[in-house]
Amino acid sequence: MALGNHHNAVRRAHHGAVALIGFLAIPKMDKVNKDTLAFRKFRCQIFHSSLARILRSLRPGMTIPEVTLCADGHFWHAIYGLGPYIADYPEQALLACIVQGWCPKCTARNTDLDGKHGPSILRSCEHTEALVELLDLGTLWTDYGIVGDLVPFTNDFPHADIHELIAPDILHQLIKGTFKDHLVEWVGEYLALKYGKAQANKILSDIDRRIAVVPPFTGLRHFPEGCGFKQWTGDDSKALMKVYLPVLDGLLPRDIVRSIRSLVDFCYLARQDVHTSDTIKDLKTALADFHKYRDIFQTTGVRPDGFSSLPRQHSLMHWPRSIWEYGAPNGLCSSITESKHIKAVKEPYRCSNHYEALAQMLLTNQRLDKLAASRVDFSSRGMLDNLPKPDARHTQKKHNVEVLSPPEGSVSIVIDKDDGAVACPRMPDSIKLATKYRRCHYHDQANANILGHVDWPTFHILLRQFLRDHLIQVNNLVYHDEDGDVLPEFTDPIYIHYSAKSIYYAPSDPSGTGGMR
Repeated sequence: MALGNHHNAVRRAHHGAVALIGFLAIPKMDKVNKDTLAFRKFRCQIFHSSLARILRSLRPGMTIPEVTLCADGHFWHAIYGLGPYIADYPEQALLACIVQGWCPKCTARNTDLDGKHGPSILRSCEHTEALVELLDLGTLWTDYGIVGDLVPFTNDFPHADIHELIAPDILHQLIKGTFKDHLVEWVGEYLALKYGKAQANKILSDIDRRIAVVPPFTGLRHFPEGCGFKQWTGDDSKALMKVYLPVLDGLLPRDIVRSIRSLVDFCYLARQDVHTSDTIKDLKTALADFHKYRDIFQTTGVRPDGFSSLPRQHSLMHWPRSIWEYGAPNGLCSSITESKHIKAVKEPYRCSNHYEALAQMLLTNQRLDKLAASRVDFSSRGMLDNLPKPDARHTQKKHNVEVLSPPEGSVSIVIDKDDGAVACPRMPDSIKLATKYRRCHYHDQANANILGHVDWPTFHILLRQFLRDHLIQVNNLVYHDEDGDVLPEFTDPIYIHYSAKSIYYAPSDPSGTGGMR
């Protein structure tokens, strides 16, 4: 759970904005009864009852106004409420108490999610309750996609409608759902239908080779084997999206390339940190283009039945309205909760002895929260300023070359790699050298180790001149001889880095006030 007044950058930065509030019970049953209808309904209802029980302490603040200091500097009577719920589609269906394949936000039929045979209306708790009172369970299931004998947890809280609280999910609905599971798979199916399996494999191999030879650049991931890996992750899909479009040039029909381009445009527009009426207009345009050009998959036989049974693609139609209600989807992505799941569940479980691990995991989380709170308190009091940095360096031998890894510095905020720039004050320019480097001993100008790596015969003179200029600037020392005879001596080891990363401020960068990352 997270408070609603956190900035998206803080919520995505693993900085304690998302808190663990409980573990949900998972009832188990023997093999005879685990697939029965009664047990499945019991398992779904206990999920809602558990959420209602966990959030029960928040209910008084939703009915009785509290005097609160607001952002405008004034005290106001405030009534709180539940905010957007981050979940992938299977959990959305469970939360909204609907049948799998139906939309949790509107009444579009599972066989006509595109609305070609008639418009649909938005779901609401009042509409659902009215249908439950009037119709039987079978009619609710087949005609409206409602599981009528389940009660959502939001019924226990005022001003809460589960159909409105469901937030758009960039990771599962857009990147892994529409892009990876749909478009990438459809490209392979189209090639198999068009050219046969053997020729399709050759073209797919050519695509993999094109992906593998993409030149290195900051922010681009290298795929040495193309996109033919077995298990995809969200980072894999986001990284592939950056290079997938240009590698298809000349191999596929224009409309397929245009459909992928439209979806990529929609994705990058949706991932912006700030949205305006213009960006939402561009979002709708990109979605309309995607719906227009994806028809080629239907005419070529890849999707002969159309796209009316794809709830993840249908959910994109509700994104503009959800952005108006809850802000940028970049701060409501399920990758945030998955990252918290690693920190709050997986890592504490690994620290336990794996026997009745729940109590140990709870204790580990409590201690980590206390340590984090203590660090914030100590930092605010200035107790952590000017701490000495470790000087020890860890060395290892590899191929008779001494490779050193410098000590890691402290990092205040860790940002997801592919979440884009984070709005922040302007940062100073900096250069980060490679973590591994080679150590060479500098003895004199004839040292072959140095001259073998630096193609400058006068490197030793240039180095000593640099030291002279630095000493003059820092210590106001004077060296009169320009020939190098009385220049400062240098006998320390030299470390050769083979790569470096430069961070600089770019006023024209539209991705954030802090410049490029």
